[in-house]
Amino acid sequence: MVPRFAIFAAAAPALFVLAACTTQPPEPPPPPADPTMDLFTAAAGGNIAELAANKHSGSDLDALSPDMQITPLTMAAVGGQAKATQWLLDNGADVNGKNGDGSTALKAAAFLGHAGVAKVLIDGGIDTSARDWEGNSAADIARIDWDATEYILTTLVQPAVANMLQLEVDRKTIESGRAKILAMMAETSEA
Repeated sequence: MVPRFAIFAAAAPALFVLAACTTQPPEPPPPPADPTMDLFTAAAGGNIAELAANKHSGSDLDALSPDMQITPLTMAAVGGQAKATQWLLDNGADVNGKNGDGSTALKAAAFLGHAGVAKVLIDGGIDTSARDWEGNSAADIARIDWDATEYILTTLVQPAVANMLQLEVDRKTIESGRAKILAMMAETSEA
């Protein structure tokens, strides 16, 4: 019979080596590759890898798109991209960043009924009472009737974003999302 001490003495170096191997710091992740799409398209499509690549290459996460004058955060809201919205906020985008018309990303989320995006923005501290240059708040936009919504979507919004994404225009989804957003905003203003 082999004494226990001898077994321990033989096993101790092996355990030490195994412990050393498992406590080594992990390799750092490689830096993001160069972006293959612009920041706004990445935000609208929810492409986190491309968002990271744009940030790594020095893109301003609060910049206004040259053609539409909206922030990447608003593009994520238009695309209904809650994860991209969260990524942008986690990486320094201004939750209250203004678009060219003075609106914020919450107005876009409210108009399109993207409740998941609105929740991320509200949880991120967005000013729910902010108004655009014409005096409209996100709550005002969420209360627009369906005929006006459909007109805006088909004549103004669709042509402007046709090259970046296809908007799903479903009345029931938009109206349901708007109701949820209005409820979230009411809870926030009561708190």
